[in-house]
Amino acid sequence: MKILRNEPLKRHTSLRIGGPADYFCVPKNTDELREALQFAKERKLRLAIMGAGTNLLALDSGFRGLVIKLYGGLNWIKIHRPKAQVGSGVALAKLLFALAKKGLGGIEFMAGIPGSVGGAVYMNAGAWEKWIGDFVEEVRAVDRTGKERVFNKSQLGFGYRKSKLQNSQWIITDIVLKLRRKKRKLINKKIREYLKLRKEKQPLGTPNCGSVFKNPKGDFAGRVIEQAGCKGIRIGDAQISSKHANFILNLGEAKAKDVIKLMTYIQKAVKMELVPEVKILTEK
Repeated sequence: MKILRNEPLKRHTSLRIGGPADYFCVPKNTDELREALQFAKERKLRLAIMGAGTNLLALDSGFRGLVIKLYGGLNWIKIHRPKAQVGSGVALAKLLFALAKKGLGGIEFMAGIPGSVGGAVYMNAGAWEKWIGDFVEEVRAVDRTGKERVFNKSQLGFGYRKSKLQNSQWIITDIVLKLRRKKRKLINKKIREYLKLRKEKQPLGTPNCGSVFKNPKGDFAGRVIEQAGCKGIRIGDAQISSKHANFILNLGEAKAKDVIKLMTYIQKAVKMELVPEVKILTEK
């Protein structure tokens, strides 16, 4: 497996921000993932795991250790209707296309969400009051020593933007989804509808990391931030979107420190607690 030195993380995050990682790799399968974990253990390297980097803020200083990127590596889809076994590195868009082709639906609401299936399950991603966790039957994962474990749905503790896999030592390798048999034409129609909604409401053409803050109970973060007059505020090349206030954009050469300053500005302006949804890349 190829392990890169001093790889710029801005190449691997949707915000296009992030300094160099000392070591960086994309394992193609579970054996290569274990190889990477052993590489880090032998050299006593700090370790960070990332999916597609779509909900991630990498620091300007980069990362002192090994970054393992699962997106694009653990990349398999095995369909046994009405179930699908999916590698954690599969792109959500690729999965939706493959499922539609086989007449399997249910997660069309994920259309337009960038990122990997593993990342989506890790944070129980969703949209329009629907969540991917509702379709997860089991998750296979390995710990930092390479030991494997299978979690069933009841053990995963899915909630709003959370699962018990967060802040744990477990790395998702693949997921079994239980889906619904539907006509391909109806699935594709629903996907187009969700894509249209997303295009209308979100700033899709400029680098961003998706929703920056979780929705407060009974409200929407975007509405609260807009009401506080934060739309369009800019620090350096980082700007709070004028289209959707819960998005921060990279207008060209934004730095992580600029994004963090905007997040702090928002939290002070709204005069209430807003919990970040974006993850800052740190060691585990």
